[in-house]
Amino acid sequence: MLLTFFLLFIIAPAFASSSFIENLSKTRTSHGYIFKINYQTKDDWSDGLIFKLFCSFSKGADLSFTSAGLNNIKRGWHKTEIRIPKVYRERYGYIEDYRLEMYHKGILVSLKSL
Repeated sequence: MLLTFFLLFIIAPAFASSSFIENLSKTRTSHGYIFKINYQTKDDWSDGLIFKLFCSFSKGADLSFTSAGLNNIKRGWHKTEIRIPKVYRERYGYIEDYRLEMYHKGILVSLKSL
C-alpha cells in the first residue's frame, strides 16, 4: 500500500510534466468513429508515447483501443487520432462513455475522459 502511494503521488507527478493530453474530441462518421487527440510534449525529444482509449458501448461491452507507439517526437504541440471502424458500432452499439490515457515509457502521465 505504501509503495502504491509512493508511486502515484511522489514519482508519477515528476513524469507528468513531460507530456500531457490537452484536448480529446470524438466524431462519428459513416466509417465509424474518429477520436482526435491534441497533446503537448515538454522534453526536447520524447519516445515511447502510447495512447489507450477505453470505450463503453450501448449494448454493454467495454473495449479498449491502443495507438501505435510514437517515438522521436520533438517538444511542442502535436495531433494524432484513433479510428474505430463501423463494425464495432454495428456489433456493440454506440459509444456512451470513453476515457483516454497517455503513457510515456510505460508510465501513465495524463488522463482525459468524457
